[in-house]
Amino acid sequence: MLTYKFRIYPTAAQARTIEETLETCRRLYNAMLADRIEKRTGFYDQKKMLVELKRDNNHLKSVHSQVLQDVVLRLDKAYQRFFAGLSRYPKFRRSGRYNSFTYPQSGFRLEGDRISLGTIGKVRVTVHRQVAGAIKRVTVIRDIDQWFVALLVEEPPGLVRSGDGKVGVDVGISNVVAISDGTLIDNPRFSNRSAERIKSLQRRLSYKKNGSSNREKAKLSLAKAWRNVRRQRDDFAHKLSDKLTKENKVIVFEDLKVPNMVKNHSLASAIMDAPWGQLRRLTAYKAERRGGRVILVNPSGTSQKCSECGEMVPKSLSERVHDCPGCGVVMDRDVNAARNILKAGLEQARVEAEPLLVQRRRISKFGR
Repeated sequence: MLTYKFRIYPTAAQARTIEETLETCRRLYNAMLADRIEKRTGFYDQKKMLVELKRDNNHLKSVHSQVLQDVVLRLDKAYQRFFAGLSRYPKFRRSGRYNSFTYPQSGFRLEGDRISLGTIGKVRVTVHRQVAGAIKRVTVIRDIDQWFVALLVEEPPGLVRSGDGKVGVDVGISNVVAISDGTLIDNPRFSNRSAERIKSLQRRLSYKKNGSSNREKAKLSLAKAWRNVRRQRDDFAHKLSDKLTKENKVIVFEDLKVPNMVKNHSLASAIMDAPWGQLRRLTAYKAERRGGRVILVNPSGTSQKCSECGEMVPKSLSERVHDCPGCGVVMDRDVNAARNILKAGLEQARVEAEPLLVQRRRISKFGR
């Protein structure tokens, strides 16, 4: 499966309908959450309840039935993530904090530069790349003052294949990425570039009176500034992950626990500004799509160990060069770490594959 995201341009009437749909979905989500908390109802009970609610509620009647069913499913998935220890307990959504709704199976059709959405109509869409495959699901997304659709597509297999390379990737702060082939990529520091403008907009917002139209305008300007930073990070991570997966069949990352790392307050801002987690996620799905693989390894000792002779060479964070007294090799410390990461990943892959090889040999021997 692959997701295509395109910007849409609804008319004023269509935008009002989309806003009303979002608000109806938000209220339904909160009502279902309250019902779960008070009566301990489950997913299937709430699906049956939805049929009864629609009979007497004109707002629910005006929304496509598939969209309403997906709201119930979305809440159930939130509970599943909570019970699996992956997220916090589901919260009630405030006004303006419910920003998408989904057509999970039907109610949509892409027709050239228009996308037909049930109960909304045909909306103009900018299709900036060809959609290859059947569309299985459509999500309408509000991004501050802009609208997008995300199309989940069942892509035909084998359209793009990865290269034959194998690389280790070390992520950091001074160099956001160091690759085992010696490539170093500087940290773009997107937040730093926009820091002065964001600080100015935050000060301007703090002076505005609560509830005033000027405060709403200031909030919008600040949100747009942060959106610009977010999009820069997204663009950087997409381009780099695309390059890595096109050239390499095996990409090895450190299995970093970013939420734990940001507890270090002196480095938290720099860590959050570097798109480590996003780069790893995007690389993983693109590698799988192209027939490659991403391996995660334990980060312990990768910066201190010599990638040539294996000797431990202790060094502080401020030391940027790896100089091994044992074998005499000198290189950037991040490149040294990336080479250790690659070696650890290949060894891990070999160990994982070894039992299968042993089984095959035994079966072959028995067959003879």
